[in-house]
Amino acid sequence: MKQTLYQIYHNSRCSKSRQALELLKSKTKNYKIIKYLEVGIDENDLGAILNSQNISRDELIRKNEITFKNLNLSKYELNENDIKKLIITNPILLQRPLITKYTGGQLIKSVIGRPPEIVNTLFD
Repeated sequence: MKQTLYQIYHNSRCSKSRQALELLKSKTKNYKIIKYLEVGIDENDLGAILNSQNISRDELIRKNEITFKNLNLSKYELNENDIKKLIITNPILLQRPLITKYTGGQLIKSVIGRPPEIVNTLFD
């Protein structure tokens, strides 16, 4: 049987992220917390999330974040590479909480935990 691992890109200062983490903990013990603001985001993981088609490029970026506004990005059409570079350079721009489900090392599904209950769809 293939191993399933859940990952949550977590910001402990965010109430939605804390709620999504509690839901995840109530469903499984097989999860990994990624404190992306401290450790950053793996480019390959980010590419897999973008390629998975579960989350659109627009959904992945926090457009209301001051950093986004300061970079004056709203007037540009961002492609996948632009988005990866932008999030890796400015992890605060990653929409949170982002939860992924991997089975056998393959990304199965990604969700943004807004509302936090959306985490439950990873267990359907």
